Amino acid sequence: MSVINLDQARAAREQPDADHIQQDQFGRPMYRFALSYEMGGKEWGSEVWAYSFDDAEHRVAAMRESLSVAGQVHCEIAG
Repeated sequence: MSVINLDQARAAREQPDADHIQQDQFGRPMYRFALSYEMGGKEWGSEVWAYSFDDAEHRVAAMRESLSVAGQVHCEIAG
């Protein structure tokens, strides 16, 4: 007979796919959050990596205060 911990099974099922989780330099999990904004009568989107929903909200608040264009991306080198 196998015993299944239903709380663990639910928690595992409710986790994001592996592509949407990464670890910071200290091994803490970070999650991908979708952002949306309106411009020119259209809705646009971006994303941010954060530790939690609250952290994502804090990052958006910081963006409202200090976001700027750092430059145009021409390519990425896999590392």
